[in-house]
Amino acid sequence: KIRSWLLIERAVGQQIWLSAMGKKEPKEVVEEKAAEEEEEEPRVSLYVSPLATPLVTDKLLARSLKLIKKSVSEKKTRRGVPECTKAIRKGQQGICFLAGDIFPMDVFAHIPTLCEEKGIYYVYVKSRHELGAACQTRRPISLIMVMEPPADSAYSSTYQQVVAGIKAVHPYM
Repeated sequence: KIRSWLLIERAVGQQIWLSAMGKKEPKEVVEEKAAEEEEEEPRVSLYVSPLATPLVTDKLLARSLKLIKKSVSEKKTRRGVPECTKAIRKGQQGICFLAGDIFPMDVFAHIPTLCEEKGIYYVYVKSRHELGAACQTRRPISLIMVMEPPADSAYSSTYQQVVAGIKAVHPYM
């Protein structure tokens, strides 16, 4: 019986012969792969839509991402276009964070007009990967709405700071 063998050469210089018939990899190789995944560089967005204004940066971005983390832990968010659209149409108050690197923008081009009609604040974040990281998931997120917290909530002060920052940078609110 002839078996097919596959040669894989690793960056460390060692050569490992693996059977294409499904033999398991040695423990060292599995540990190397896990280390490579941990060292994975953060994804950089190369595209930012020309319609993505106001785009939050610097201190306001850091506060916004902190707000998203806190609200996700308290389950006070709406993720994705259909869920956010439904919440806005129902009249729920909050802040919408939209990813500026989504192509085509037609996917959620109706959200800013809905937000302006209902008096809901919205801003763009540079990358959908930043929104996904703030939600503590590896999956990129195109749109997230943070619901307005009750007065005694843990993130109400952060929410007020972010709203004040959005009022300062937003040309339409």
